[in-house]
Amino acid sequence: MNLRLTSSALALAAMTAPALADVTSEQVWQSWVDYYQSLGYSVTEGKRDKAGDTLTLSDIAISGGVPDSQVSFSIPQVTLSEGADGTVKTVFADRMTGEAHGTDPDGQSYSLPFTVDMPGNAIVTSGAPEDMTHDFDYPAMDFTLTTIKRGDKETPLPIKVGVADSTGTFHIVAGAPAKYDYAMKSGAITFSGDVDSEEGDKVKFAGSLADLETTGEMAVPSGIKLEEDMNAALKAGLAMNGVLKSGAMAVSFDFAGTDEGGEATSGAGKYDGKGFELSFGLSQDGMTYQAGSDAGNFELTSSDMPFPINYAIESGSFDMQMPVMQSDQAQPFKFAYSLAGLTLGDAIWNLFDAQGQLPRDPASLDIDVTGQMKVTKDIFDPASMAPAADEAPDEAETDGAEGMEAAEADPQPFEPVEVAINQFALVALGAKVNAEGALKAPESGDMTTPVGEVHARYEGVNGLIDKLGAMGLIPEDQIMGVRMMMAMFAKPVAEGEDRLETRLEFKEDGSIFANGQQIK
Repeated sequence: MNLRLTSSALALAAMTAPALADVTSEQVWQSWVDYYQSLGYSVTEGKRDKAGDTLTLSDIAISGGVPDSQVSFSIPQVTLSEGADGTVKTVFADRMTGEAHGTDPDGQSYSLPFTVDMPGNAIVTSGAPEDMTHDFDYPAMDFTLTTIKRGDKETPLPIKVGVADSTGTFHIVAGAPAKYDYAMKSGAITFSGDVDSEEGDKVKFAGSLADLETTGEMAVPSGIKLEEDMNAALKAGLAMNGVLKSGAMAVSFDFAGTDEGGEATSGAGKYDGKGFELSFGLSQDGMTYQAGSDAGNFELTSSDMPFPINYAIESGSFDMQMPVMQSDQAQPFKFAYSLAGLTLGDAIWNLFDAQGQLPRDPASLDIDVTGQMKVTKDIFDPASMAPAADEAPDEAETDGAEGMEAAEADPQPFEPVEVAINQFALVALGAKVNAEGALKAPESGDMTTPVGEVHARYEGVNGLIDKLGAMGLIPEDQIMGVRMMMAMFAKPVAEGEDRLETRLEFKEDGSIFANGQQIK
């Protein structure tokens, strides 16, 4: 997660989050300003009027972000009305405008104007100045893009996103750090676009999401500029986590253009999924990303391909946990991935198995790896994210061996010292592979010469080799070599069964043994 992505995520949260408030309209406005400023945004007002129990603010401008990726919003009017029950009702103008602008990776400036329509929006705030709860109701939020400007050229970019029936709460506890937590539910979400590229390619898309839910927490220390130095903000106590859930999702698209040879090409595709869940966490203790997907299927047809592409999965998941702060002590990490029930369309199978000799049962893959690693430099430290200008190699040095030496001279921030293969399981084409083991760096070395053991088991592999040979996918004169290679690393578990195993041992002196036989 880089600084630009973090800033953009906070900008989106800032745009959709309710205004902070208290028991008086003036306190509401000041709390709202404090909230945006804590995220690195500036807030200015053009005019304010107080009539009775209602404070009206006009021509509000909000802007912020990192130098090469800025976001600004303009709100014509905000009214804050004090109720007899001690609550404050905040209403934004039905429409606000904004612009994202900055510099793209190619060094070209860009600007992307947008509008946000929020008819009927209302936020009711209760509590005290130091502990406020905001209940919000947005019957509709419509985000609209029309054009994008790169350099001096402006291109149409008609994209629309509609969010219906959003309700939820936003809670803030003032202090050092300030603490926020939120929960929001939305009804149907729709999106569509009709995009023309500068090269003349055209893409049209449309889709929908159902039952979107988001929850999260954030602690923001005072006196920091997280848009400028995320690393310093983390060390000062910045911490955030969130969860995003969705029900059914459907997307369709079609495209037309020209290929690299100048020939006309076109196609269409669609995706249907039952739902997904995403979560993230970031603090000085580490960074986590987790994702899970329910059943889904994808289809694609193109004039460039003689047959349609289609596949489906029953479920999938991803889990990454890693440290972000430098330490001389090893810190835990985790990587896990799972894909269950992968099936391919018959048109894909028939490319290499027209006679149906291979089993077409659903395939699956499970990987679970944990361990300990040393972090040699803070991951979000601006000084370590890019080399200094006077240290950057010139173009000539990046060629050949000199370029390789320059790359090797820049140390990687992660140094694994222990790796545990908790699970590696692959099921495909009628064969199964399972492995587990543990490796660690020797006392005076690194993971290039690990110490430990890995145990693997195989089922149906010999039968698969026979079928691949009969189909011609493994040339006949190479089958013997494949079997000899298998025999070097795997031995039968039981006589007459297509079950093999491998036990790899990595010794302190750098030697490696496979099933008791030294191979290095």
